[in-house]
Amino acid sequence: MKRRLSIVVVAALIGCLLISQGTHSVESASEAVSKTSSEIDPAPVSKPGMGSLTEEEASYSSDTRQIVGNGAESSISVQTQEAAPEGMEAVAENEFLVLYVNPDTTEIAVQDKKSNAIWYSNPQDREEDAIATGYNKAKLNVQFELSYFDSSGNSMKYDNYTHSVQNGQFVIEKKDDGLSIVYTLGEVKSDMDAIPKYISEERFQTVILDKIEDPKDKREVEKRFKHDEKNKRYERRDSSFKGVGLSKVTQIFDHIGYNEEQRAIDEEAYGEAAAGNVSIEIPLQYQLDGERLTVTVAAENIVYPETLKIQSLSLLPFFGASGQEDEGYTLVPDGSGSLIRFNNGKTYVNPFRTTLYGSDSAISQPMKIQKEMAARLPVFGMKYEDKGFLAVIQKGDAVAAVEADVSGRLNVYNTVNPSFTLHNQEEVTLTNGWRSNTVKRFQAEPFRGDIVVSYGFLGAEEASYSGMAENYRNYLIQQTKLTKLGEEEDVPFYVELVGGIPKRKFFLGIPYNSYEPLTTFDQAESILAQMLDMGIGNIKLRYKGWFNEGINHHLPKSIAVDKKLGGKKGLEELKAYANANHISLFPDAAFLETAPDADGFKKSKQASRLITGKLASVYPYRIADFRQDDEQEPGYVVSPKSLSGIMDGFLADYRKLGLNGVSLRDMGSQLNSDFNRSEVIDREEAKEIVVKQLEQVSGTVSEILVEGGNAYTAPYTQHILNAPITSSGFNITDESVPFFQLVYHGYIHYTGSAWNMAEDQDNTLNFLKALETGAALHYTWFFADSSAIKMTDFDDLYSADYRNWIDEAAQKYQELNGVLGDVQAQTMKDHRKLADGIYQTTFEQGKTIVVNYNDRAVIVDGITVEAKNYWVGGESQR
Repeated sequence: MKRRLSIVVVAALIGCLLISQGTHSVESASEAVSKTSSEIDPAPVSKPGMGSLTEEEASYSSDTRQIVGNGAESSISVQTQEAAPEGMEAVAENEFLVLYVNPDTTEIAVQDKKSNAIWYSNPQDREEDAIATGYNKAKLNVQFELSYFDSSGNSMKYDNYTHSVQNGQFVIEKKDDGLSIVYTLGEVKSDMDAIPKYISEERFQTVILDKIEDPKDKREVEKRFKHDEKNKRYERRDSSFKGVGLSKVTQIFDHIGYNEEQRAIDEEAYGEAAAGNVSIEIPLQYQLDGERLTVTVAAENIVYPETLKIQSLSLLPFFGASGQEDEGYTLVPDGSGSLIRFNNGKTYVNPFRTTLYGSDSAISQPMKIQKEMAARLPVFGMKYEDKGFLAVIQKGDAVAAVEADVSGRLNVYNTVNPSFTLHNQEEVTLTNGWRSNTVKRFQAEPFRGDIVVSYGFLGAEEASYSGMAENYRNYLIQQTKLTKLGEEEDVPFYVELVGGIPKRKFFLGIPYNSYEPLTTFDQAESILAQMLDMGIGNIKLRYKGWFNEGINHHLPKSIAVDKKLGGKKGLEELKAYANANHISLFPDAAFLETAPDADGFKKSKQASRLITGKLASVYPYRIADFRQDDEQEPGYVVSPKSLSGIMDGFLADYRKLGLNGVSLRDMGSQLNSDFNRSEVIDREEAKEIVVKQLEQVSGTVSEILVEGGNAYTAPYTQHILNAPITSSGFNITDESVPFFQLVYHGYIHYTGSAWNMAEDQDNTLNFLKALETGAALHYTWFFADSSAIKMTDFDDLYSADYRNWIDEAAQKYQELNGVLGDVQAQTMKDHRKLADGIYQTTFEQGKTIVVNYNDRAVIVDGITVEAKNYWVGGESQR
């Protein structure tokens, strides 16, 4: 049985060309049909993948060809600034862009009218590549590549050039403002394929012969098959199926109901599908959308056999590829952002690849060696000397990854592109005594959503990662209504106070679980009062561990304020104090994962499942061997399908508390699937569910605080904690850049990880980084003595005693606020590296900050910047 694509397949091109005043135009279908036979020569001239062209059309084929749309032509008249690229035709044009296609190779190009630059889907000098050979040479022609597993579990690859274009198995169809190309990859099924190559004796009798009533028809079928007595089967006599004979048998088979489902049974019985007779249909659409080119693949419209598992789709792997003579860099979304310099020679390390939004906790990961910064923004781009592009993954971002490489490894090009996972898989080891076998298990239902990637183009003045950030910010403003912050006089100070934690205690040697208060509501008020007395303003208080038994709270479907912290009355008093002193209060709650033994959580119904069917458990990782510590009690991944009900209950109680803000601990940093075979919820569907909850929460409170800052939270949040301030530092990358901050500054407040929780706790470095990136201060504190966390799972909070930090924090806040206080609502206009360890940030109204991370003073444009210090200049100063 196959998944079917409902599309219009156009078999032939119709109409003819008119040449008027030097401009080629395509007539409407009605005008073409009205032509007399003397005007249109009926003799066709074949063109692979394009149906048939008349001889008259063929005579103009070097200039332009017709593109068919929905069974009839669309009238287009494309006025380009320059002649079309060699071998290409203009198929769509608007105020900003022109789209071209090569009807022979299906490669496309888009011309940016503002800069007059032309961007190609494939390198135009690829035939001269002296490094690429064999398949790597052929791959330079592809627009997409599939990785899949066949019915035998073999890993295979298909691409649209080798397995479609070279065989002429594609149809180009004009659409509004663009075109659609439907590719057929692999062997195209003929009428012969409706008749089984092999069929067992039993099925030949019961499924076919017994259902044929006409004796003549029965004899017609019998003579087309040869009996193989040894193997107890019948074999199709291919040589006997000629002309009328084939037509007769297919009609008989159709009449008795021998359909694709029956055919699949016989194919599987005799391994025909495993022999490589695989056919896949994929529609690829290009459309001009204002200043952007959008590229779409509707996954639900991909046609392929049920036995085949498409693991991933790599889209436009060579779009905008730069060569060895080009200067520039690739932008990848690693943490705050990373640059990969063109031709950096790092072919000895792995190519770049990162999944968006971090790991999926519903996919088993027994070992975690590499600690990397999650990619929070679904973007990538390239910058040449005088031009650039930025791509935004609009849809399918939750199942996407960004891949990049440098020249010299497989070819002479620097590349960056997205890939999309359609089928996740896990390996399961089966044992039988001393024997074991590892098999692959795939998610029961594949990703069926839309894949949409939007490319924006940058001229010389915009060609930088700062320009790319502005391009993406403008996109967010237009698409998500991202709004600018109001004028604020002070930099936010984010303080995270820890309320209660679980602690194992002993009575007469008998262990029992207890509740340890680290910061009561009264104590929180005391800390806030000290902060105010020390001149710290614009305080944003995130309070963790305040309800349902502390920081690892029970299922938040209802709210019971912890009595040991002061209960509901204590929270009311803290809220009143915060309101009176203009302090924003964000009580914290986690929704996507549960703590071990969380009350109210029904694992069998509310937990996500792994692909193997097991419950998606969450274990800590051991430092010694990086493996999951399965001796500990696990938490569980909450199924996205349960999230709505949990949130409804939480908000019903939260509204009664009258709070204006809330901290959603994991909704901006985690995104998990549910591979329950009865109802698969892929990551993209999970994202949509999370977005709906964010919409609901934003209608309840006036301010939302999240961690991490996954892009889909941007329209709903005003504050991001633990935002990526740097990158993972992958070997193939060359430097970190504050792309995340360039996008959001002036629109969303953000800060990195807590200054006192950093591994080196170097506040000088943290301070300079805050100046460079426009970030606020962030501390994690508690009131109790440090000994309170001994013998608990929270020994990482050892440096969180507020008494050790509050004086230094107040001093740093005053200094930081003096520099950044007046630019809170301004965008970061530009960021650049001046020299090693020297960075310059310029804000919207001209204020400029230069930071020096070096151990020695430097002179920049005649200005001395002392060691590990900074300089402030420009406008907008206090």
